[in-house]
Amino acid sequence: MAEGDAGFIKDNILEVGEVLLKEFIFERICRNADTDVSRNDLGGSELSDPSHKKLAQCLQQIGDELDNNVELQRMLADSSLQPTQEVFSKVAREIFSDGKFNWGRVVALFYFACRLVIKALMKKIPEMIRTIITWTLDYLQEHVINWIREQGGWEGIRSYFGTPTWQTIGVFLAGVLTTVVVLRKI
Repeated sequence: MAEGDAGFIKDNILEVGEVLLKEFIFERICRNADTDVSRNDLGGSELSDPSHKKLAQCLQQIGDELDNNVELQRMLADSSLQPTQEVFSKVAREIFSDGKFNWGRVVALFYFACRLVIKALMKKIPEMIRTIITWTLDYLQEHVINWIREQGGWEGIRSYFGTPTWQTIGVFLAGVLTTVVVLRKI
């Protein structure tokens, strides 16, 4: 593979990640928040690529599992959890702090970003939406994109289904949030 090809693949992976992140946030807000937001508010548009639609459905399934984790929801409802870059960065770093990557952790990052977007909307600071998306994409580009490329791109998430590990990610993320909330109060 030529050096320029790797750059194209990396950029393409980031572009697909951006599309999937915006779709993930849009769908979760439509399902779970008492607020109106358009795809345009997120800087996105409706998915047209059938492959992207299937990937988005996989992400939503993992998000549904996270929605059902009572401990995680309690942590996310904590009023000390604010939509700030400091909180986002601490949680993102903690999700991958052991240097291990998997699709559940990538979706946990998306899920956390989504919950910060919902908090921003509830606090009437919609200008934070695109900022939170940018933080997430920057983190993906700086820390996760090489791992995604090693998995064959976003299509690799399909192989993650059927393994029991993705179901435990809610417990994992609850633990991450507990750590961040405790550290914040110290």
